[in-house]
Amino acid sequence: ETFLTMPLAGEADMERAIAAARTAFDEGPWPRMAPQKRAEYLRAVAKAIRARQDVMAEIWVREAGVILPIAQGGMSSLIPAIYERYADLAESFPFEEPATITQGKGTEAWILREPVGVVGAIVPWNAPALLTALKLAPALAAGCTMVLKAAPEAPGAINLMGEVAEEAGLPPGVLNVVTAERVVSERLVSDPRIDKIAFTGSTVTGRRIASLLGERIGRYTLE
Repeated sequence: ETFLTMPLAGEADMERAIAAARTAFDEGPWPRMAPQKRAEYLRAVAKAIRARQDVMAEIWVREAGVILPIAQGGMSSLIPAIYERYADLAESFPFEEPATITQGKGTEAWILREPVGVVGAIVPWNAPALLTALKLAPALAAGCTMVLKAAPEAPGAINLMGEVAEEAGLPPGVLNVVTAERVVSERLVSDPRIDKIAFTGSTVTGRRIASLLGERIGRYTLE
């Protein structure tokens, strides 16, 4: 029986999501924020997920057939711990460090590790909250903004991440959630305002994503 209905995003919805993420990166505070401050938001995300662990576990069972104890363990410990782990990394990772100069007297050089920009994340139906965490947590820690695309077969937990982001206080446009099918999803992949695509799914879809990004020399990670 039907237990959840969700509107599919159209092209105008995807356009709004991409524009919001781009504006948040280019003009907003997120990529300019101290990594230690971003760590506080990541921990707030983990706390907000734990507050919803019962309903998110139930959604995972109903959408993907995961047995309840696994879903409960994932939502109460494993998934929040991913955000907390990247919060720890945000506080300790050397985003800026002096470089060793062997030639050129009086020369000073630094190594700066900067966010790639706007990330388009595409996750499948089988473990959407977990795969979202593995993409979203490092992106947030690095200072990226994101458009997160849910599979139409399993949009529940990912759409709840919109509530999580709002409760955690993420600035507007840092996380944008859409549920879309192939045509609208390809707009996310081909849009030049998206700096990187992170994809988990089928080999067939992965080949299609790689071909689209090859046309504009876009960055991608395929799983």
